Amino acid sequence: MKLARLLPVTLVCLFAVALSAPGCGGDDPSGDPFPFDGGRTDGGGPGGDGICLLNNCDTDRECADCTGDRTVCNQKEHRCIACGAAAGGKGCKSGQQCTKYGDCVPNGVKCDEDANGVPTGTCRTTADCAACGPKFRVCDTATSKCVGCLPNVDQTNCQSTDVCKGNACVPACPNDCKVDGDCDQCGVPGKEAHACNNHICSQCSPTKPCANGDACDFVHGVCKKQCGTGARGAEKLCTVDGNCAGCQGTTKCKLPVNGGEGTCVAPVNGCSDIGKSVVVLPEPFSRFTNTCSNDNDCANVSADVNVGKIVRDVTGIGGIKDANVSYAMHACASVEVLDKSCGVCVPCKQDTDCQDIDVVKLAGDAFGPLGSVGAAILLDKAFGPNDRKIHMYCENVAGDYGACLPCPSILSRCGKGGGDPLPTDGPCHDECTEGASMGLNCGACVAEVCAKDSYCCLKEWDLQCKRDVDLYCTRKTCSPDTCEFREAKWYCFDDRAKGGYRCEGNGALQVAEGRQCAAGTFCRREDNAAPKSPAILCTSANEPGCDAQNIGKPKCFPTP
Repeated sequence: MKLARLLPVTLVCLFAVALSAPGCGGDDPSGDPFPFDGGRTDGGGPGGDGICLLNNCDTDRECADCTGDRTVCNQKEHRCIACGAAAGGKGCKSGQQCTKYGDCVPNGVKCDEDANGVPTGTCRTTADCAACGPKFRVCDTATSKCVGCLPNVDQTNCQSTDVCKGNACVPACPNDCKVDGDCDQCGVPGKEAHACNNHICSQCSPTKPCANGDACDFVHGVCKKQCGTGARGAEKLCTVDGNCAGCQGTTKCKLPVNGGEGTCVAPVNGCSDIGKSVVVLPEPFSRFTNTCSNDNDCANVSADVNVGKIVRDVTGIGGIKDANVSYAMHACASVEVLDKSCGVCVPCKQDTDCQDIDVVKLAGDAFGPLGSVGAAILLDKAFGPNDRKIHMYCENVAGDYGACLPCPSILSRCGKGGGDPLPTDGPCHDECTEGASMGLNCGACVAEVCAKDSYCCLKEWDLQCKRDVDLYCTRKTCSPDTCEFREAKWYCFDDRAKGGYRCEGNGALQVAEGRQCAAGTFCRREDNAAPKSPAILCTSANEPGCDAQNIGKPKCFPTP
C-alpha cells in the first residue's frame, strides 16, 4: 500500500497558506473524500475489526473479511484470492472450481478470452463474469460485455484511488497523462489538478489556463499570482508598488536612483525585521528566520511540519494523530530589502534543494501501529497502491529563493532532479513531428524539451512534446505565429506588411523573421526603434500573437 489522493490537498493547504491557495479544508470538512471503497468490507470504518483490501493487500490479515473466501493475499499482485498455487494450494468448496486468477466460482462458469486476457464472450449478469480476470468482473448489460466497472453502479474491482472511465478502472491521477481530459478527476474540490502539463496532472497547462488571471508556471504546472510586471522575462520588475501586490513579502517597489524599472523588495530597512514585521516565506517556514552568509550556516535549520494534524483536520477522522516531520531549510539565499540584501536560510533556491517527504517515516505516528486494521484501512483510503513519497518542487517566492511545496499531483515529480536517466542515443526525427522518443544526441532542442519533460525522451514524442518545443526550445518553434508560452525570453512574429518585428538587446537590433529572440532581448516593431520604446500591445484577440488573455499586453510576451 502506498500514496495517492489525500495528501495533495492537505500539504498544499499547509505550505500554501501565505500564498493564498484557495479551497483548502478547514476545521469542519464535509463529505467523503474517498467515495469508492474498492470492494472493501471494513467493519464500519477505521475503528472496526473487519478489513478487506481486495485490490491492495500486503498481508493475509488485510483479506480477512473479503467475500468469496478470498482470504489470502497474493503478494505479487497485491490482490486477495481464494484458491490455487498463490493461495498455498487452498481449494474451493464442493460445487466450485478454482479459476486461473485464484477465485472460486460455481462449476461450469467460464470466461473465454483472447491472447491479451480480454473476454470474448457475452454476459447477462455480473455472475457470468466471475471467472474473468480482475479487470473484467462486471457485466455491462447494455453491451453484454464483461468490463472493469460501471460508473456510479459497480466499482468493486477499482482501487481506492481509481475512477471508472469508459467502463475501466483507471487512476484518477495517471502517472503519464496525454491530454487534459486524462486528469479531469484528479485532486479534490478546491485543489484540482485537471490539466496535463509535461505529462503530469497539474493545475494548468498550455491548453488549460489558470483562473482569475493567475499566471501558469509551465515548468511545474502550478498557478500563482503575478509578481511584478513580467516585462522582458523578469517577473520582479516594477514601476509602482502596485506591481508587487501579488508577491510574497516583497511588496515594495525599489526604484533605481537614475530612473527606470525597479525591483520588488521586502518593505523593511533591516534584515532583523524579516520574519517579524514582514513575512517573506509561507507558513510554516516563516516562523524560522535565520540569517546566513552561506549554505553552511543553514546546515542545522529546519521547520516543523505537523502532517498528522493537517490530514486529521481535512478528513475529520479523529483517529489520525499528530505526526511531525522536520523539513530542511538548508539554502542561504539573498532577500532584498529597501537598503540592502540579507542572507536568510530558506527551504530552496532550486528544485533539487527540496526533499520529497517519505510518509513511511511518520505513518505509524499519524495512523497508528502499522500492522493494525485501522492503520491499514486509513492508509489504503488515503494512499492506494502508489508509493508513499510526496514529491516536492521549489516555488519561487522572490529573487533567488523559494518554498518547497507539493507537486500538483504529488505522485509524480514535477521539478527538475531525480528520475530515470535520459538516453543519449535514440531515433531522431523532426521535433515538430509526433513519433518515437528521441535521445539527447538528436539536438539542442530535444535536450531542452527533455530537461523539462523527460517523457519525450523516455517514452514517446507525442503532441505534448510538440507543444514543449514552443515552450522550451531556444532556437526552434512549431507554432511560428504564437508567442504566449515563452519562458523568460521573447518570441517575435514577423509581420512584413507592417514593417516586421525585431529583437532588441544591449542596444543592438536583429531581425527575428519568425524565430525566438535570444535570451536577454525583447521584441518590438522595426519602425519603433528609439531606445526604451513601448512594446506593441494587443488590441484584439484576433491579432497575430494575441489571445483573450493578453489584451492590452505586448503581442510577444514571456511566460510569467
